[in-house]
Amino acid sequence: MAKIDSKTPLLHQKKPPVSIRPRNPKRRSSFEASTYNSAGQPHSYIKPVVDDSATPGLNLLQMLALTVCMAGVQFTWTVELAYGTPYLISLDLSKQVTALVWLAGPLSGLIVQPLIGAFSDKCTSPLGKRRPFIIGGCILTCISMLGVAYARNIGYQIALWMVTFTQNHDKEYLLQSSHDNAIIVAVASFYFLDFTLNSVQAMCRALILDVPPLWQQDYANAWSARMSNLAMVAGYFVGFIDLLKYLPWLGDSQMKVFCIVAICVFCITISITCLTVKEKPNKLEESDNLPWYHTFLYIWRAFRHLPIPIKTLCHTQFFAWMGWFPFLFYSTQWVSDIYLATHPPKSPDSPIDWAEGTRAGSFALLCYSVISVIAGIIIPALVLKFKRIKLLSLLNVYTLSHILVAATLLSSCIVSSVTTATLVLAIMGIPWAIVLWIPFSLVGEYVSYEDEKRIQNTQTVGTTSSTQLEAQKDEFDAGMILGVHNMYIVFPQFVVAIISSVIFSLFNNTVGADKMLSNVTPVLVFGGLMALVAAGFSRFIVRVT
Repeated sequence: MAKIDSKTPLLHQKKPPVSIRPRNPKRRSSFEASTYNSAGQPHSYIKPVVDDSATPGLNLLQMLALTVCMAGVQFTWTVELAYGTPYLISLDLSKQVTALVWLAGPLSGLIVQPLIGAFSDKCTSPLGKRRPFIIGGCILTCISMLGVAYARNIGYQIALWMVTFTQNHDKEYLLQSSHDNAIIVAVASFYFLDFTLNSVQAMCRALILDVPPLWQQDYANAWSARMSNLAMVAGYFVGFIDLLKYLPWLGDSQMKVFCIVAICVFCITISITCLTVKEKPNKLEESDNLPWYHTFLYIWRAFRHLPIPIKTLCHTQFFAWMGWFPFLFYSTQWVSDIYLATHPPKSPDSPIDWAEGTRAGSFALLCYSVISVIAGIIIPALVLKFKRIKLLSLLNVYTLSHILVAATLLSSCIVSSVTTATLVLAIMGIPWAIVLWIPFSLVGEYVSYEDEKRIQNTQTVGTTSSTQLEAQKDEFDAGMILGVHNMYIVFPQFVVAIISSVIFSLFNNTVGADKMLSNVTPVLVFGGLMALVAAGFSRFIVRVT
């Protein structure tokens, strides 16, 4: 029997499995006056009267099977992150149009994840709440990847059909039509890929919150981060090598082979999770027969009335990602700019070696991803081993990660060599391992805390159909909470895109031999300042204990 913490007394009694989610009478809102003590401070979110350690958790093999889906998702993301922009530019898209294509990411996060989360919370499929959406999203993601890989081929085939239909056999018309169709297919596929992959990612994260008990949430989310980091390293490495040399039978271009490999990895990892993880299906109740617009009201209510632990975390996440997106969007370009500034052409007639600059940026990202994997293994283990040391508490580590991000990005203004720039990117791998772990662990703790409270209430209080309806209107499940939490990650993308464009226009003429090496540097400095704000907000996060 685990030692009982005097601050959070637990009764010696067993509880039903965490996957059971019965309805309970309307629970008190975190914002009601009775939630606060006489000093006007919110009570601590203390898990009540249930010995969570009595719940059997997942063993290592089960935990790996549960979280391996995140490896497939992250590996697929690396295809878009590593080759998306060069591939679109190779289709003769301008940089302005390419920037519009990348709006697919925040749009899909803003629209798809909350909707998918809300619908899955109410799903009554025999497969469970999350797996039907994961399977459907997996199929659509594979179709999107094929559209990206074979955009030119599909565009040419459509052009042939158009020639047959219009009876216009002019060769120039065929080539131009094929080119235009390829662009349309590629852009549409990228948008569709963002929407479908975001939905799969949301459901995989919700599944990871649903299955393990509260005491394993830190452990589960640590493994989720490790899987993502390992997949990121593998993805950047696979994209870096010459795939045509080793896998010529999979396609006639690097992009085609990379997409086929990603599809295989994605399907294998998703299949492992869906086949080995068991969900308990939701029961169809009379109160579930609600109007079609109830889902949208559900999202709006969740967004406006977030519980205090989630609300304080979301405020921190907003500014944290205001710091991260400048790095994620422009770090490769920053290293490339520094390389080109410190390695000028040997003669005025010599062309600029853009390929070597891009390779320098890719190598720096590879170092960053390797460090993130190592940090993702070491830091959670240290936090678990020395959890009695106050400095290594989950919230303190989270705050320190923001301070490290701020210090690293602010130091970009004094970087003058590719080696130092690579070191800066590598250091960013440490807080990246934390940002993929601790926020979702905190969300998972709260979701499990709510589950325990529902179970306790249903064991002690009888429910009627009217109170069940009230409970359904008031409670927010894991999918919805994750969806709203993701919206606070999505909004900064829009803000950063606008602010970055303003910064670029202001510093466009300040790059030269006697000035800064890259006009990306002020954008990174802005990200460092936002990380400092996030560090301040992180001190107000309310954690369930």
